[in-house]
Amino acid sequence: MISEEELQELVDFHAEKSSVLSLYLNVDPTQRTKDEYKLTLKTMLKGVADEASAEDLAEVERYFDFQYDWQGKGVVIFSCLEEGFWRTYSLAVPVENRVFVGDSPYIKPLTDVLDEYERYGVILVDREGARLFLFHQGELEETDGMLGEEVKRTKDGGGSATGRLGGLTTRTGRHKEEIVQRNLKEMAELAAKFCEGGKCSRIILGGTDETLTQFQEMLPRELQERVVGSIPLDMTASETEVLERSLEVIQEADKRRKEELVEQLITAAASKGGHGALGLDDTLAAVQEGRAHILLVAEGYVATGHSCQNCGYVAAHELKECPFCGGEMAQIEDAVNTIVRKAIESGMEVEVVKDCAALEEAGSIGAILRY
Repeated sequence: MISEEELQELVDFHAEKSSVLSLYLNVDPTQRTKDEYKLTLKTMLKGVADEASAEDLAEVERYFDFQYDWQGKGVVIFSCLEEGFWRTYSLAVPVENRVFVGDSPYIKPLTDVLDEYERYGVILVDREGARLFLFHQGELEETDGMLGEEVKRTKDGGGSATGRLGGLTTRTGRHKEEIVQRNLKEMAELAAKFCEGGKCSRIILGGTDETLTQFQEMLPRELQERVVGSIPLDMTASETEVLERSLEVIQEADKRRKEELVEQLITAAASKGGHGALGLDDTLAAVQEGRAHILLVAEGYVATGHSCQNCGYVAAHELKECPFCGGEMAQIEDAVNTIVRKAIESGMEVEVVKDCAALEEAGSIGAILRY
């Protein structure tokens, strides 16, 4: 699991005299064998043998031969041994196979993963109890639960007579409903405590439709607004099943949210005086001028650019000198990764958008502006 502090460390690191090898390797055991993944690794490293340090390449191979325990689904490595920099991250979620060599860690694929698998809560409820889960980056981070007062069942056919028996059945039914309501109220209070401090940025509910409707109405309004979906799961579901089913909901909800952001961006950019920038040129300017609020990037989008060797200003097209300090401009292989780093450094929100034709047609990158 990668923390915000670790991500910031990667953002801040810059090799002065050497290069950084950045490796992303999918090692999901459900897809291929360990030997097949090691063969893929060798092929990837061979492809950058002319660019990367031989020491870095050898250390990566040694890591997978002798140190990695092959327990996760994805591995990310950043190596610049000449300057004493070596970082490895084993992830519970898969990554796409990628390798890069540059003067800084290539973090854009990592921000993609962190964005997609950010923290969320799952609350399973029935009429008598609740189970609560907090997942982060595909791992179970925290659990809680409660068992309320038992709700006794009435046998089929019982209480069908009229008169005194019918009145008794009505009172019994009312009493059972009162117990259910008390249980649900206590569950809602537990959920509010479990999610306090904003740690459940998104919530998924699990159970029957009738129970979930009653339960959601008892949640504080702040938590109601964080519910992104529900799943018909039984209280006895395993942690693995809860994770797998909830991730499906999270991925769909995340896709809808990002599509709405893209629509907002395109509308803003099309309006006269609107708060939106589209395309690499305008987006670079907005981010570097501090006007960007949310940076949106199509997954896999890469574009060359030019960077000032003095102040770090980035331009989409070739310039003879930096327009800000007059420094020398040099071509960089991926201006997108560079601007993502600048956005993170400035505290901007970065959203990586998958399979969105509207954003790709609009230039694959854009920013919703503050002003």
